[in-house]
Amino acid sequence: MKKIILTFALALFSQSFADCIHTVFEYEQASIAHYDKSFDGLLFDSVYVDKGTANTRGNSIYILKYYWTGDKIDSAYEANLRKGEWQYKTTINPDSVVYDIDHVENNWTIIGSANGVSDTISIYFDGDSLAITSTDEAGKYTNIYVMGNDTLFRYSESEIIVNDEKDTNTCYVKDSRDDYVTTWYRYDTEVKNDKVIVSKTYIEDGLDHKVMTYFLFRRKAGTDAIRRKFHPAIIPEKGKKFDLLGRPAKGKYTVEF
Repeated sequence: MKKIILTFALALFSQSFADCIHTVFEYEQASIAHYDKSFDGLLFDSVYVDKGTANTRGNSIYILKYYWTGDKIDSAYEANLRKGEWQYKTTINPDSVVYDIDHVENNWTIIGSANGVSDTISIYFDGDSLAITSTDEAGKYTNIYVMGNDTLFRYSESEIIVNDEKDTNTCYVKDSRDDYVTTWYRYDTEVKNDKVIVSKTYIEDGLDHKVMTYFLFRRKAGTDAIRRKFHPAIIPEKGKKFDLLGRPAKGKYTVEF
C-alpha cells in the first residue's frame, strides 16, 4: 500500500511540472521559498553549466553545489573543466549570514548582512505576478513576471515566455523589436529522481550556445519533509561572483585541491 501511495504521489509531483512556463514561473519563485519556510516552493540543489556550443559540448564545464547543516552553510563545492583539465575548489564559510526578514501579506523584504556588508531583496508575489528587486553594491535591479493563460510575461525585459507548440516541457524566451521576433533562450524542463530539472539554453543566430542546468527539489510549506538542508538562491555567472545572500566566503577560507 505504501508503495502504491508513493507511486501515486510521485506521479502527481511529475504532472505538476508538465508545463514549461509554469515550471519556469515557480523556478523564479525560489527566492521566496529560500527565505520563507512557510512558503511552499522549489529550492536549489545544484547547477551544471556547459559553456560550449552545440558542436563543442563537454569542453568547458562549471559545476556548483552547496552543502548545508540546518540553515548554515558548511561549504560550497565548485569544479571547472578548462583545456581538458579539472580544477576543484571548496570554499569554507565559518561565518553565517544574518538575515532580517519582514513578510506582510504579499510583500517580503529580506536583508542579508555579513562582514559589515548588506544586500536587500524585495519581493512581491500574489499568485500570478512576481516582482523581485535586488539592491547591492552594484545598484538596483528589478525582475517582473506576470502569468497569463498560455504566456509568461517578463515585463522588466519586454519579453514573453511561451510553450513549444508540440512539447509543453519546452518553452522559449522571445521579444519583438522593430517587428522582428528574436528568440533568446530555450527552457527544457523535466522531473527525474524526485528533482525538478530546468535547463536554460542561450541561443545566438539560431544556434544553441551555453546551457545552464538547475536541479531543484520541493519543500512543503513549514516543513523540511524532503531534505533537512536549506539552500541559497544560486546565481552563477552574474558578474563573475555570487550574491552575498548565501554566497561562500572568499580569500583565506578558500581551499583548492
